[in-house]
Formats: sequence, structure tokens, C-alpha cells
Amino acid sequence: MTEYSMLTARIAKVQKENYRMTTYELDYKLEAEPGQFLMLWLPGKGEKPMGIADTEPLTLSVAHVGDFTEEMRNLKEGDLLSFRGPMGNGFKTKKSMLLVAGGSGVVPMHLLAKKSGARIFTVLGARNKDELAYEKRFKKLSEELLVATDDGSKGFKGNAVEAAKKLLEKHAVDLVCSCGPERMMKALAELCKKKNVPCQLSLERYMKCGTGICGSCMLGDKRVCKDGPVFTGEEALSSKEFGNMKRDASGRPVRL
Repeated sequence: MTEYSMLTARIAKVQKENYRMTTYELDYKLEAEPGQFLMLWLPGKGEKPMGIADTEPLTLSVAHVGDFTEEMRNLKEGDLLSFRGPMGNGFKTKKSMLLVAGGSGVVPMHLLAKKSGARIFTVLGARNKDELAYEKRFKKLSEELLVATDDGSKGFKGNAVEAAKKLLEKHAVDLVCSCGPERMMKALAELCKKKNVPCQLSLERYMKCGTGICGSCMLGDKRVCKDGPVFTGEEALSSKEFGNMKRDASGRPVRL
């Protein structure tokens, strides 16, 4: 299969993670690197990029935050789901890694934790306990898991970067990997630069084609869908747009 080919698989299982996230397990096995993504297609709604939570079986966890993902709430076991991919570049792994996941960033981080074979330390960040996801999964995969909520309703009271700093002071790791809100990842990249720890970040941008043609997902001169979505901290920090600007549906830069 190429990134341009459309495939269709049947939904074998639907599981509610929290009030805004649903997991869809498909009757399909996919070869993909952690950090790569799919372009999902819904009739009448077009396509949207989605991270891959697992490959055997293909598993997607979707945060319901717009028209496309709200439509996915109607999908049930036995329904068909079409997609293209995998697309983009994935994470490069090391022997010991700190994974920092904010919100729906748990999705690619989960596949990375499962497939890396590394010593894993994990930070899960959310605004409150009701928005946490994948906690039990990461507890099984991690030597240490630190939950951080902004309001302190569960775990460490504070943001994911503050929690990551605590784990970095406690454990020596070869690499920090992250996916989540861009401002969070910018602060994390700056922390890693200060501590001289390499990091890799999975970025999200508005994507129309997923193949690097339309230019809607640009970060400076980089195409997030094709050159990324995983970038090193140095690559991301070299762009003035990182953590500050994104593109809207027309490709116009707007503030985050």
C-alpha cells in the first residue's frame, strides 16, 4: 500500500476513553512507525489526519473537537472506516526515553512505548482528571508514570513540562519524545536544550492532502506532513512559528 491508496476496514471495537475521546479498533494489521499518521475519510466530511495508537490491530483514538471528529461519534462496531497511509516520518528510538504526552498526544506516544523496546518513563498531562486517557496502558509500559493535571485533580498539580523536569532530575535518559499542545512542546524543547538532552516532537498542523503538495501544514519552510510530523527539538526551535503561529484552512498564518 502507498500513502495515496485508500483502504477500508471494519470497526471491530469501540471504546470510550473519556467524555471527549473514543478508541476505534479495526480488523486490520498495519505496518507503521511510531509517529506516523493516517488520513481518515468520512463521506461528506472529507479527510483528517489521525495518529496511530497501535498497529496489531490498527487502533485509533480520536478526540472529538470538530465537525469531522464529532461525526465519528456515530461510528459503531461493524461500520466501515476508510483511510490512507501510513504517512510522514516517525520517531527514532534510544535505549531509555522519557515520553511526554499532553491531551490526545497519548496516541502516538502509546505506539512508541509499545514498539521501542526501550526503558520508558512517562508523563501524562491534562487539564483535569476527566480528560486523562491511556493511564492504565502507560502504567504497564512505563518504569515510572507521572500524571500531571493543571488543577491538581489527579497526580502532580502542574503542567506536563514541570512534571517532565522532575523526572529528568530523577532519571538519566537518552531521549525525550513528546506529542501534545505546541506551546507545551516548545517549553519542553527549551528545557531539553537547557539540560542538553536530545528531544523529538510530533507536531500537528492543518493538513489537507497529507502528501506535501498543498502547503497548508507549513512550519516555516518545512511541510509537517512530509518532512515531519516528527522533528528534533533543534529543528522545531529554529522556526519562529513554532509555539507561536499556525496556518488556517486557507494557509494564512494565525496566532496559536
